[in-house]
Amino acid sequence: MNPFHYGSIVRGKSFFDRKEECERIVKTLSGGNNIVLYAPRRFGKTSLIFSAIEQLEAQGFCCIYFDFMPVFSPESFVRLYAKALSGKQSNLQKFVQIFISTVKNIRPVLSFDSEGSPEFSIDFANSSVNELVVSQLLDMPEKLVGTNRRALIFFDEFQEVEKLSSINFESLLRSKIQQQQKTNYLFLGSKTHIMKELFNNNKRAFYNAALPMSISYLPEDETIEYLQRGFAGSSIRLDAEIARHIISITSMIPHYIQQLAAEIWQYAVNSRDLVTKKIVDECSMHLLAHKSDYYMELFDRQSQSRKQLLQALTKSGKNIFSISYIKAFHLPSAATLQRAAQGLVRDGIIDKINDEYFISDPFFKLFVEQT
Repeated sequence: MNPFHYGSIVRGKSFFDRKEECERIVKTLSGGNNIVLYAPRRFGKTSLIFSAIEQLEAQGFCCIYFDFMPVFSPESFVRLYAKALSGKQSNLQKFVQIFISTVKNIRPVLSFDSEGSPEFSIDFANSSVNELVVSQLLDMPEKLVGTNRRALIFFDEFQEVEKLSSINFESLLRSKIQQQQKTNYLFLGSKTHIMKELFNNNKRAFYNAALPMSISYLPEDETIEYLQRGFAGSSIRLDAEIARHIISITSMIPHYIQQLAAEIWQYAVNSRDLVTKKIVDECSMHLLAHKSDYYMELFDRQSQSRKQLLQALTKSGKNIFSISYIKAFHLPSAATLQRAAQGLVRDGIIDKINDEYFISDPFFKLFVEQT
């Protein structure tokens, strides 16, 4: 079985390093504080969260994970959040009783599937979702845990909360956070610029509502050891120099490290006992070829200034608005460049760690280099 995994939540032996980050999350939440987690896309935020959830549940906390990405309306939030809450309950009949006593004017439905297992759903017929209904639903976690437990809510892709502006959701949830005594929250999202606007803007409801935390690149030495260990399990040797080459191609981004390593393993497992630079480069080009049509369309629809910036970013992402950078890469004015960068960040094509910009997808970076 391929020892490298990507595209889904990474668990067990496939999840590595992030021990300090996981420990900080566990200690902060168990200590009664809230966290907002910043990190670019594909840096393993969700896998980190589920590792923390495993530890917190072992300590007796009721942990509820909720993804805001499918939410598109107040009704969808109520339906999906209620489903997430019910999924953590062993006694659905008791859950329905608590739901009825807490959330008014929304009818819960308890049915049974073909195997006789109970299923929870909501009937919106003859009812409407407003701020009061959502407010009551947000009270549910404290009602569910009783007197001797605490609830921990993990809101993923939280930047999508803006879809609920019609019911003033931000202010409503902030009010609950200030009132609740047995519930704490962790907020994370893949669009860091929106998340920072939500939590750092003193005009927004979530200003200073949670302790900020960020995750960055994986440490190189531990990543090399992880890659070598994964290949060694199939009697394939990976020298440290070649492991560094894998890390360099993937820009040290966890998702892409796993993706390229999985491709190399698949290539080598039945016919090679040594990973060479040639094999790494061939597998990189194979992954690039898979998405070349998409990359071509993505690049073609960018403005001229965005294309110029993308090409410059394949060389360097530091001080991109400086006169020396603009001159070195023959770029437009700083004002034009700032608009280009803001648009590329907004579209998720580039991102930033500290003061350095980078192309979010390292294989798109390879495509741009060849353009």
